[in-house]
Amino acid sequence: MAWRGNLDRLATRDNLRRRNVDITSVMCHFCDEYEETVDHLLTACSVAIRVWETVSAWCNIPPIFAFEFKDLMDSHNSIQVGKKAKKIILWLAIISCWYIWKGRNELVFNQMRRSPQEIMVEIKLRGFGWVKNRPSCKYISWKDWCKYPMYML
Repeated sequence: MAWRGNLDRLATRDNLRRRNVDITSVMCHFCDEYEETVDHLLTACSVAIRVWETVSAWCNIPPIFAFEFKDLMDSHNSIQVGKKAKKIILWLAIISCWYIWKGRNELVFNQMRRSPQEIMVEIKLRGFGWVKNRPSCKYISWKDWCKYPMYML
């Protein structure tokens, strides 16, 4: 998903229109205020902004501000933390993008609206599963992960 997002190849409404797919509207499903592009959906949409604010606060890092999808994938490089923390932040950014995209698809295909808080719960769950299966982090607890994901560094 991150690879496709980086190449602007996700099936957003804007990309579908450019491929001559007959769609009723190109407006963002979440906010209905701007065209649904990869960059808008994952960086500028009000839902995405709230997710990034919550991820930043949870990780105790400076706010993640991105104008393009590529900025999200590079955001870990501008934060003054260790190499291991940068890797966790990158993976949390990828997981966050996936769950924003999944939330969008649930709205499009199942008419189920996910709040930024619900998306955040899914990010924490998937992130915990990923980190817990790393050899160096196998003793991490769910309670500690939810409180502060960088504590084990």
